[in-house]
Amino acid sequence: MTATVLLTGATGFVGTALVKRLCKRGAAVHALVRERSDRGPLAEYPLTYHLGDLRDGESVEGFVEAGVAAGRAAPAGGPVHLIHSGALISYRTRDRRRQEAINTAGTRAVLEAARRQGVDRLVHVSSIVGVAHSPGGELRDETATWNLGELGNDYADTKHAAEELARAAAADLDLVIVNPGAIFGPAPGRSNTVEFLRRVQANRLGPLAPPASLAVVGIDDVADGILLALDKGRRGRRYILTESNPTHLEVFRCVAAALGARSPRHSAPRWLWPLIVGGVALIDRVRPAELVTPQALRALGTSFRFDNSRAREELGWRPRPFADVIEDAVRTLRARGDL
Repeated sequence: MTATVLLTGATGFVGTALVKRLCKRGAAVHALVRERSDRGPLAEYPLTYHLGDLRDGESVEGFVEAGVAAGRAAPAGGPVHLIHSGALISYRTRDRRRQEAINTAGTRAVLEAARRQGVDRLVHVSSIVGVAHSPGGELRDETATWNLGELGNDYADTKHAAEELARAAAADLDLVIVNPGAIFGPAPGRSNTVEFLRRVQANRLGPLAPPASLAVVGIDDVADGILLALDKGRRGRRYILTESNPTHLEVFRCVAAALGARSPRHSAPRWLWPLIVGGVALIDRVRPAELVTPQALRALGTSFRFDNSRAREELGWRPRPFADVIEDAVRTLRARGDL
């Protein structure tokens, strides 16, 4: 039977990749979008759009109610699923309240609407920052105890709070959680990947890489993992979606090699990083930073290292090597004229 899938965050990086796959498998996709959202990259796909905002509980309720009603009335029948991938990723000091409203309160609204309207299955797209970090280089898995509160990172705090709501909701909903790492790939518009590649290409990263490691994954593998979790995930379980755990220096070297650019040669000494963060924090008080913020730098100064065995064994997830992801991204973005 053909499923009806309700999707938040459809115009985002992950959402766009999900739409392509859902439509290819014949799902009837209903998307919650803001009035000003750029729907251009989704123009070729047969979506049903519902205007709304995760900060507006009434619009979320209306979206879920309408999507469930359409799914139940469809001639072919089939289950009604919901994938909640909408979120605000920001490390700017001034965005705390927006992230609380979108990431945490918005998730609460989605969960409550899904419960009231009788959604058959829900996948909550969280993040590795909802799991834990590895200050001593430890390898973490889905059983880790959250410890990022010590970093003062608003994105991590709000995503953790949202995931706690989702985990509690699994008592009433058939719900699965996925935790992607740092996602790389050729987004249809402006993205962190494009900005990062441009900075490497222009040799604007500085002489030193951050002194830590990063759990990385490709965008296509994240979308595949989400759909595998939808199909096979165990109720109430979380699944880490990361491919590998290179150091930042290894990431920079991999990207520089794909671009034919120069890379920093060394990682910053660990004792130096807090001083860099402190200096940026002082400047941020006077002139708030947009990209290189104190919260972003604190996150870059700690390691994220994860074991993806559960996703591999229970879902059959097989992510591509990170180097292949970067090479494909560079090739695609150059063909589009974005690099």
